[in-house]
Amino acid sequence: MPAFADPARQARTGDAVVRALAAYKRYETGDLHVAEAEIRRFMAPGRLWARPGDRVDARAFYADTGSVGVGRMSYGAEVVVDRPTASRYLGIAIPLSGRLRIRRGRDTVDARAGESLVVIAPHGRSVTEWSADCDALMLRATTSALTRAARVLTGGRDPGRAPRFAHQVLSLEQGHAVYSAARLLAETFGRYADVDAVPTGLLHQLSEHALSALLLGLEHDLSAPTRPAHRAAPSAAVRSALRLIEDETSAAVNVGELARHVGVTVRALELGFRRALDETPHEYLRRVRLERAHRDLLAADPAEGATVTEIASRWGFFHTGRFATAYRAAYGVLPSVTLRSAARAATA
Repeated sequence: MPAFADPARQARTGDAVVRALAAYKRYETGDLHVAEAEIRRFMAPGRLWARPGDRVDARAFYADTGSVGVGRMSYGAEVVVDRPTASRYLGIAIPLSGRLRIRRGRDTVDARAGESLVVIAPHGRSVTEWSADCDALMLRATTSALTRAARVLTGGRDPGRAPRFAHQVLSLEQGHAVYSAARLLAETFGRYADVDAVPTGLLHQLSEHALSALLLGLEHDLSAPTRPAHRAAPSAAVRSALRLIEDETSAAVNVGELARHVGVTVRALELGFRRALDETPHEYLRRVRLERAHRDLLAADPAEGATVTEIASRWGFFHTGRFATAYRAAYGVLPSVTLRSAARAATA
C-alpha cells in the first residue's frame, strides 16, 4: 500500500494539521450566508448551497502571509460550493477526512482523504460538493505573487500575467510537493500564537517555498522555460540587504540607507539585486512592504484605532491614493475593504 493511502498515517497527518491550526479560528457558524461571505476573504467569491433542512456547522481556521495562506475548512453537512467567476487566487483543497466531488460538465471526479487533492484554478467556473464529514486542508496563493515568482521559472522574462492552471484532481503522489508545502505552512504556523508572532524572515521564506512548490509541482502554461535562467548567486551585500529587509517591523530604510548599511554604493546594490533577483532594490522593497501592509490590514481592528493611512504609512506608503491603487492591483480590492472585512470577521 502506498504511504499516501495508509489510513493510519493519513489520520495522524490530519490530526497534526488540526492541532497546528487550532489557534487560528476565523469563524464558526450555522448560517451559510455568513460562511459564504467569510470564504471570500480566504479563497474567492462563490455561492454555497445545502439541502433544505440540513444543519450546517461551518468552521474555518486559517493564517495568511499576504502572498499565500493555509487553512482548514469544514461544513458539517453536504454542501455545494459554486464559484462562477474568476478569482485572484489559485486554490488547493486536500481532504483530511471525507471527500470532495468536482463537477466537470456531466462528469464528476472524487478527491478522497489520503488519496488526492483538488486544484482550483483562478479562471473558469468550479463546482465542488463537500461530503458532510469532509474536513479539508486549504492552500491558496495570490495570482500577483505567482506572476512575480513565475519570472524565475521563465528565465527572467516577465510574462505580464499569472500562469494559467487547470481545474483538476491529482493523486497525493502527483501533488506531493504542494501537499508537503501546505503541511509545512500549517505546522510552522502552529508553533506561534498568531501570524504577528512569526518572524518576518520566516514568513517570507515560507511564502517563497509555497509559491515554488505550486509553480514547479503543478502543470500550467508557463511550465516550460522560454530560455535558460542564468541568475547569479546573491552576493554578500545582497544577502545582508535581504536580512535587513526581512527583519523590518516597519519601513525603516530607503535604498540609499540600505546600501550604506551593507557597505556598497547604490549602483552596486542595484546591480547585485538585478543579477540575483531580476528586480531593483526599490522594486523588492515595495513588493515586500505591500505584502506586509496586506497582512497587517487582515489582522487589524478598527475598534482599536487601526486605519488604512496608519498601516500604509508604517510600510512607507505615504500617498494613500497611490497606495490604494497599488493595493487594488495586487489584491483585487481597496485596502479599506480588507480592513472592514477584518473587522467583521473579528466580531463574527
